[in-house]
Amino acid sequence: MAVNWDDLLGVADEYGTAILDVIKPFAPALAREGPDLYEGFIAHLFQQDFEAIDRLMYPKMTDDERSKLEAEVLAGAVAAARAKYRRIQLAKDVMFKVLLRVLIMASVG
Repeated sequence: MAVNWDDLLGVADEYGTAILDVIKPFAPALAREGPDLYEGFIAHLFQQDFEAIDRLMYPKMTDDERSKLEAEVLAGAVAAARAKYRRIQLAKDVMFKVLLRVLIMASVG
């Protein structure tokens, strides 16, 4: 029986969704390799040691699985960089508006 990730993500809370997002790219290799690999994966996951997960799983993955993982990691990095840029821009906008308000108030008073 195949796992429908969209159904799982639909019922998972924020924490569960984050865990499923980590597991999803590795699921085919985990299914192929069996309990020994799974136990190591879970141990690293509980320790939040994502580098160890990559070292453990990468050799067990197919080229296609690796490519998908790398694309997801790259997409995540791009999204994080964009979010950081938006936060910086928002902070600059807020600071500019506050400064403008202070200058207006100072010139009126």
